[in-house]
Amino acid sequence: MTAYGRALRAMLLAFVLLSYTACSAEDFYRAEGGPSIFVTSASSNVETGKMGSVFVEIENRGQVTGLEEKRAPETEDEKMLALLEGEMEMEGSQAVGIEARLYSRDERLEVLSRSQMAGSLSAGERLDLPMEFSVRAEESASAGIYPMVLEVSYERLEDVQVTGNPLYPEIYFQRAATKETISIEVPVMTGARLVISEVKGSISPGRSSDLDMIIANSGDLPAREVQARFIVQPPFNSTGEELALGDIEPGKKAIAEFPLEVDREADPGEYALVCQIQYISGDRNQDRKEDLAALVEVKAPTGLRAILIIPIVAIVLTLLYLGGAGKRLRLPRIRRKRRW
Repeated sequence: MTAYGRALRAMLLAFVLLSYTACSAEDFYRAEGGPSIFVTSASSNVETGKMGSVFVEIENRGQVTGLEEKRAPETEDEKMLALLEGEMEMEGSQAVGIEARLYSRDERLEVLSRSQMAGSLSAGERLDLPMEFSVRAEESASAGIYPMVLEVSYERLEDVQVTGNPLYPEIYFQRAATKETISIEVPVMTGARLVISEVKGSISPGRSSDLDMIIANSGDLPAREVQARFIVQPPFNSTGEELALGDIEPGKKAIAEFPLEVDREADPGEYALVCQIQYISGDRNQDRKEDLAALVEVKAPTGLRAILIIPIVAIVLTLLYLGGAGKRLRLPRIRRKRRW
């Protein structure tokens, strides 16, 4: 065997990973401590009655605090092997093959996602990106903080054994499956809730006028880039296009001014008017589209317009009556005296 072949064989033996239950010779050390997973942040964009996401960030805060001596080295070769084993045991704080699963402790919240794979974390490392879990909140779930459980499983280095020739050591790694259960609290929001709080304006049959619709945000998240337009049905007709209302913060209002025309034949009374709203809820680009309904009163004509209409109608009715009865109506004869 060439020198290159012997060197390659030594490298392979040094880095081969083998699981074992027992070895012929007892090793020198056992590490104290190991990996420990912490949740550094838990946030969500879950809204009541809707599906959203829970974002969880984790960090490995574990460490190896020391070495427990299992047996003392007796020869110079064993001293060299023990030194190498101790160095490798001190690297036992890494969590390998992390898998995380989220559970809800409240039946009003349902976790839809499966387990998330998060790779490996050495001591002091955290994930570059948070893990994302899809969660649906029922309509009965009010805004508040909800308890959830993050179950994290991974493999940890349990023991290292170094044997053989110190120049060409054989290294055996024993790994153990580990599971941690971490309680977290997840916020659930009401979300942006747009409602029509008031309708201003007076409309009558045959007239075109501006109608002001006051749109309020009664939720706890902002409504971004709000767009509004009327969905009109007879007796209404709108010539207006979609209106941009901007952002509506929680507790704030915006005015949507629509030109509206009412048919001449429309009867006075209350009519339903639908305003379609499109917006982004919160800061995580969740598009929403809702139809808001309001009752609008169509009033009978008043003032000068009503005064002019009533005499005209009366005259028309009188002429129609006289036209139909003229044949039966006879004027009295006037007798004139003869002059002699």
